[in-house]
Amino acid sequence: MSSSAESPSQAGAPRAANRPQATRWVVLASVLLIIVGAINILNGYTLIEHHSYFRKHILLVGGLTGWGWVFVIWGVVQLVAGVVAWSGRMAGYVLGVGVCAIGAMIWFLLVFTAPWAALVGIALNVAVIFALTGAWPDKGEESMFD
Repeated sequence: MSSSAESPSQAGAPRAANRPQATRWVVLASVLLIIVGAINILNGYTLIEHHSYFRKHILLVGGLTGWGWVFVIWGVVQLVAGVVAWSGRMAGYVLGVGVCAIGAMIWFLLVFTAPWAALVGIALNVAVIFALTGAWPDKGEESMFD
């Protein structure tokens, strides 16, 4: 029996074609969503508990504590979006793109308060949007959801 021949146990094995497969882009986007969510949770905690890490001369509506809670909640939503996107569901793609679009805008509002953190936050959110939109199948391609 040659090495290229299928063994009898593999010939009758059902293929996992019914289950959606995560593409490389989806895995990248999911991992980035989870990382961005964790970073937002940590930054939110820092905004709530340790104001001294951020500049205080910028006036923000709600103050730094209010923005801290926004980041904590937003980070949790991003973590959930990352897990759902990893499972290959279109809802995860849409939620991930929406969350990251708004997340990038929120980071943009904090450019003068925490410039380096804001630039990293914006870049990661844009990278997730790129990865998730690049993972959507074109009309000519076979969809992983069919």
